[in-house]
Amino acid sequence: MSLKVEIKKKLRDMTLNVAFDTERDSGITGILGASGCGKSMTLKCIAGIFTPDEGRIELNGRVLFDSAKGINVKIQDRGVGYLFQNYALFPHMTIRENVEMALSCPKSERHEAAMRYLDMYHIGELADRYPSRLSGGQQQRAALARIMASKPEVLMLDEPFSALDYYLKEKLQLEQLEELRNYDGDVLLVTHSRDEIYRFCSTIHVINEGEIVVSGAVKDVFKEPETVSAAKLTGWKIDIKSESQAVQEGVLTPEGESEGAFDDTDDILGDIEAEGNTEDNE
Repeated sequence: MSLKVEIKKKLRDMTLNVAFDTERDSGITGILGASGCGKSMTLKCIAGIFTPDEGRIELNGRVLFDSAKGINVKIQDRGVGYLFQNYALFPHMTIRENVEMALSCPKSERHEAAMRYLDMYHIGELADRYPSRLSGGQQQRAALARIMASKPEVLMLDEPFSALDYYLKEKLQLEQLEELRNYDGDVLLVTHSRDEIYRFCSTIHVINEGEIVVSGAVKDVFKEPETVSAAKLTGWKIDIKSESQAVQEGVLTPEGESEGAFDDTDDILGDIEAEGNTEDNE
């Protein structure tokens, strides 16, 4: 499985300029960044919701977008599953009907097929309910069932836990980890939460003001973030203003710890591993 992205798009306050390739990655790829940095726009360009000004997007050898060659595949033909922050369920349809909309099998088989996907996410007994009658966690599971019914080649999760309270967030994160292990395609997780990145992802791209500033294995980036913006997002405390000095002198220090480098990632991320979620509310 491989997703190759190299795009540019002029936005109101900045230019989105990102490039990454999941071919050599294993597990879930995380995109970490502050609000407004361009991480969600990256997913929307991959999905075809927005069109980049230039660049190329390739999924498993199929070109989805190529500005030079005039290729721009329609959203429904891209094979991309996108979990929106608000789940985007059709409010006038039951969740079974929502799932049926994503199926490509004959109409006579859709009811049974939809129920299989709903049962997969443990909400089969809620099949005839409308989205407004579901909890946030149930809506998320219904949205994921609809996405999986379309058999996507890549699954993109846009801040999937941001609207949930702490208890439900913890419960759903554990469930999602188990379910995503059974998914064969690429998974992109966009979030501003370092805890979610550390829990879910094996590879990370840190975006700041529209550009990827650091990429690598999650533990490596958390241990040696290289730039001030990446250090802040991964939980380090910056003691000086100069980014070049911070990198050269090694004075980036993790929150709550004394100044100096750490030899063990577990020392840096002990709070994340022990508590599961140390993120400040935003």
